[in-house]
Parts: sequence; C-alpha cells; structure tokens
Amino acid sequence: MPAPLPHGRSSITARSILLGLCGVTLICTLTPYNDYALNNTYLIGNNFPLAVVMLLFLFTLCINGPLSRWWPDRAFTAAEITVAFSMTLVSCALPSSGLMRYFPPSLIVPFKTLQTYKQWMDLYQTFHIPRWLYPTFTGNSPADWMTDPIVTDYTGRWTQSSPIPYAAWITPALSWGIFFAALFTCLICLMVIVRKQWVENERLAFPLAQIYLSLLEPPERGKLLNSTFARPWFWLAFFAVFGLHLWNGFARYHPKIFPEIWNYYHQPQLFSEPPWSYVHYKMMDAAIFFTVVGVSYFMPTSIAFSMWFFFLFRQAQRMWLGSFTGDPEVYGQHDQHFGGLIAYFLAAVWIGRKHWAMVLRQMGAPFGRVKREDVKRDEEGSFAQSAATIPTRHVSRFTFQESYLSYRTAGYLTLISILVMIAWLTAAGASVLASTVSVLLLLFLFIIITKFIAETGLLYGQLQVPIYYPWQLLVRAGFSYPISTQSYYITSFLQCQHYDFREIVPVYASHSLYLADKTLTTDNGPRATDNQRKKLFLMLLALSLVFGYFLSLASTLWTEYHYAWTQDISARLPINDWGVENPNGAIVGSTLQYNRQNFPQPHSSALHLSIGFAVTSALSFLRLRFTAFPLHPIGYLMLDTYPGDHLWFSFFWGWLAKILIVRFTGPRGYLAARPFFIGLIVGESMAAGFWLVTSIAMSTFGIPYRPVNVMPG
Repeated sequence: MPAPLPHGRSSITARSILLGLCGVTLICTLTPYNDYALNNTYLIGNNFPLAVVMLLFLFTLCINGPLSRWWPDRAFTAAEITVAFSMTLVSCALPSSGLMRYFPPSLIVPFKTLQTYKQWMDLYQTFHIPRWLYPTFTGNSPADWMTDPIVTDYTGRWTQSSPIPYAAWITPALSWGIFFAALFTCLICLMVIVRKQWVENERLAFPLAQIYLSLLEPPERGKLLNSTFARPWFWLAFFAVFGLHLWNGFARYHPKIFPEIWNYYHQPQLFSEPPWSYVHYKMMDAAIFFTVVGVSYFMPTSIAFSMWFFFLFRQAQRMWLGSFTGDPEVYGQHDQHFGGLIAYFLAAVWIGRKHWAMVLRQMGAPFGRVKREDVKRDEEGSFAQSAATIPTRHVSRFTFQESYLSYRTAGYLTLISILVMIAWLTAAGASVLASTVSVLLLLFLFIIITKFIAETGLLYGQLQVPIYYPWQLLVRAGFSYPISTQSYYITSFLQCQHYDFREIVPVYASHSLYLADKTLTTDNGPRATDNQRKKLFLMLLALSLVFGYFLSLASTLWTEYHYAWTQDISARLPINDWGVENPNGAIVGSTLQYNRQNFPQPHSSALHLSIGFAVTSALSFLRLRFTAFPLHPIGYLMLDTYPGDHLWFSFFWGWLAKILIVRFTGPRGYLAARPFFIGLIVGESMAAGFWLVTSIAMSTFGIPYRPVNVMPG
C-alpha cells in the first residue's frame, strides 16, 4: 500500500499537475510516430499501457527514490504521483486504438474508395451529409473531394509543393470534438456513478490497479527503494525478462552470434491430421507474454482458469464438429456473444439494484424526497433529522455518498451528454431512432468492457458487437430498411471509430478513481477537504482529455502526411495499415451491404442469441450461488476473440504459478511472490522501451533497423 501523505502537504500540487501534463504530452505526441512510422511495440496497445508502466517505474526508481533518500522533504507523495500518473493514464485513450488510429481515416477512406467503386459513388451521391463532418476539401462534389490531396496523400507522404493543409482539419476537429466531449463526459460520470457499487459493494478485484499501487508507492523516508523494488525476487524476474528480450532482439540482427531463446512453440506438424487439424491455429502456435503471466497472478483464480479452459473447450468442440460435419466453425458465435453480453449486463443490474435505485432517488431529489440512508452524516457527525425521508429543501445540507460528484450532478450530466450525442448524430444526418439506439448501444458496450477489466484485469478487451448490429438482425428477421441507408452510414462512423475496446476512457478513468480512493484521502483533515481534492482530480482528468485530444490529432496528422511507409527494413505501406483498412469494411462495405439488404444468415440468430443468454445466465447464477464454482462467464464471453485465442497460453502459466504457490506456501507465500510477478511485467515494459529508444536512434542516423515487438499489436 502507498505510504501515507505527509501532514500538511496538499495532495494536488502544481508540480504534480505539471508532471501529469508532461506525461500527456509525451504519450500523445510520441505514440503515432512510434506505433506507425517506427513500427515498434505499441506504446499503449492495451488496458495496461507499457509506456505508462515504464514511465512510472523510471520516475519512482530514478527520481523519487533519490529524492526520498537524500532530500525526503522534496520527495513526491503517493497522492502527487497518483495525480500525475492518472492524468497520463487517461490520455492513453486518445492517440492510438482508442480513437486516433481510426478517427482521421474514417473521414478520408470513404472518399478514397469513391475512386474505385462506382456503386459507392452512386450511393454516396444520394446522401445529404453536412460538410462539417469532414476536412475542408476543395470543390463542391464528391468527384472533386476524392482527388483532393488531403485525401490522396493521407496514406502516403505529402507530395504537393504547397504546405500540408493542417488548417483543413480544424472544422472536423471541433465538430467531432463536440461529440467526443459529450461521450467522454458521459463515460466519466458513469464511472463516478458505478464506483461505489463496484469498489465497495461488489469489491471487484481491480488487478491492474493493484499493480499500479505497488509501482507508484514512494519509498519510506530516507530510503531509496519502495517495498516492491526492495525485494530480490522483483529484480530476479526483471532482469530475466529484460535480458531475454534483449538477447532475442540482438538475435534479429545477428542470429549466428545470438541464437534465439524460444518463449513460444510452433508445432503445426503435431496437428496435421484430423481431428487435430480442426483446432484453431493458435493451438498450434502459442507464445508466452510475461506481462499477461504477471497480470494473471493478480486475477481471481477462477477467471484465469476460465480464460484457458474455455479456449481448450472450444478446440474440443471444433474437433467434434469437424469430424462429424467437415466444418469446425461455430457460425453463431457472434450471436451467442451478444446474447451473453445482455445476460451479463442484466446480472450486473440485478446485483447492484439497490445502488442504482439510490442513484435514481438522488437524481429525483428536486421533485421528491430522499431516503435517510442515501445521505451521509454531516460534518458535525449527526443527521439533521431522524425521519425516514428528508424533504427536498434540506437536501443541500448533506454530503451525498459519492465524493467526486454528487449522484444527482453525475446523473444529470450523463443524461445531458446522451441528449447532446443524439442531437449531434441527428444533425449529422441520422434519424432520431438510429441515433438513440447507436448511443445507448455504444454506452452499453463501454460499461460492459469496463466491468470486465475491473473484475478480471484482462489486458486486451474485445467485444464482437458492431454498433449497427441491431439493424442487421432486423434485416435478417425480414424487416426491410428499419432505418435509412444514410442513418446506417452515420452509425457506421461510430462502429469504425469505437469498435476497438482495448484503450478506452472508462477503463483508464475507473482505475484512476480507484487509485485516487487509496491516496487522496487523509486521516488528518476534514472530509470536505478530501472531497474538494477529488473534485479537482476529476477536473484534471477532463483537462488531460481535452489537451490530449488536440495533441493526438496533430501528431497523427503529422505522422501520416510525413511517412508513406514504415522506417524499419520491412517498409510496410501504409504505415497505419489496419486503421486505413478498417473503414473500408466498417463504413463502405457494411453500408453497401445494408443498402442491398444482404446479410447472409447461415444459422438461426434467435437460437444462438438464446444459447448465449442461457449459458451466461447459468454461469452467472452458479457463480453467485456457489463461491467455489470454478468457471466464470467472462471466459465464455471471450471465446473466439483476440485475447481468448492469442493469450490463453500465458493465462495458463499465470494460473498454474498462482495455484502452485498458494497450494504449497499459503497466503504468505502468495504475498511474498507478488514482487516477482510485478518484475515480469516491468521487465517486459522496459525491454520494449529499450528497443523503442534504439529504433529511434538508428532511424535518426539513417541506420536500417528491425522492429523488436515484445507484445502483440
């Protein structure tokens, strides 16, 4: 646990804010260049950003450690580090897969596609889309816009004699900024609303936050290392993993001198004959990612077990299907996934029903009465009235149970933000029905994946539910054009920009609030002061998002217009290949398919939705009814997803290590081994940082280099 705050020092200081802004600047400006131009390991890449872990480790070890040892009065407190760290962490939702990897291409690629698909040109010309959605193109028609250098040179180096027209992006930056501001405001307010239920009532594990707390803990006064870094097991794991990636990196340059040390297996020959040939290819080719192994140690055991168990269960199912039908694919899995998410959401609503009712009662305070148990004691330590309810006129005398914002304020800000998003989409050309369903489904998915991460610590979160999925289901059910094609097209923007759930605002914000709960509250001051700090903390998170949004967009545009191919020896073209390809499917292809009302249905959607709902409901019930039940519904919901397929082997080793340690050494052994698994994580982050700096240096001096990626992209 973090050291207590020194008496009399404010937890939010000018230097902590400045440090946070420096972190935001570094992450938001460097990420596009590192990820796309240099083709390095992604600086962010998942819910546990390697770059932030690296920065936190270096700061605690190289700056705060010496300060604590020789100038203890100037050392940063845990609260100050939390402020700076949280500002940096929440900004990680902006420069890559959380937004900018897809946002600018979504405005460019549809026009680039007009050049090659006549069907798309004919359809687009029937739309009435406001110009403020897009960059300021020259000309008055799509035929002019598709040949504008802003479009043609986006996925290649700027070749015009004129300067790069960054000013053309001001209009979409501001217009879309309104939508993003409403979305991020809504998500942060939702995190404030659910915080008490998840942290205090359900006591979710927040495994990633537990690791953050161990890293940001300042050393004791007069010491150089905190309690985690002072353990030999930490450094043993750190140097082992760092040295492994260092060695294997050199092996890419000089394989004869540095033979590769395998941390994976590749044995397709063992699976060449039926029924083994029907398994997923990641059963034949799997790697150990030490960050995932380390995080798995902090997961609830049932979740780590379920992540690899359900993968192996699916392989048995594939072998059975392949043997009897010749086709091992489960075609209704996406429908089962959606049905399961609905069941998971309803279970979460039921578990927290008393908390949600309390929030609604407080939101209704201006129009009714608030129950006595919904209100905290006042500063004098007693309730003003002993009645079962308190009249509205006295509500202002009390402090509500959420210290960041009152539930009434958070609830109304959420509703206002939702209305702003619906109005924005309607002004952009979508119908009110399409706008409402799209916004609510988007928020539904954000809440679900955030609870997943809070409960499991899953590094890579993936949900297989497109924003326009309800309209596809209706078309399959026989309803012709439930919304207009133009409305579907506007909806497809949300699908393109927000389908990737591994770097999102609510996950980072929820973990920031968890850390603030542990470090911003003091025992030597009035609670009102703590609440003021937390409100300021929330404002700083908002400031980081605003500041980071414009920095990220500027850095992304600069990188895209300056580099046609990656700077490593692979010279991949375009640099942001998936970000550029995704709009072709999510926007252009899907809209054309909807216009033709052609969504193939090789299975019964209703049947598979019901199967997913039933299986997830049964698993959720058994988990609630029997505490020792070993299977968790999240393992089932991650079937056939990227984390479920690519990380199962690492989950297995993390689970096995925890089981053996607890079995033979007990709880004390589990606590003693924690630094070792944190060392695995930090060692891998620092290895990624080493090769990042190396590639930047080699690229700067014109030396050909090979990317060394230590985590999946």
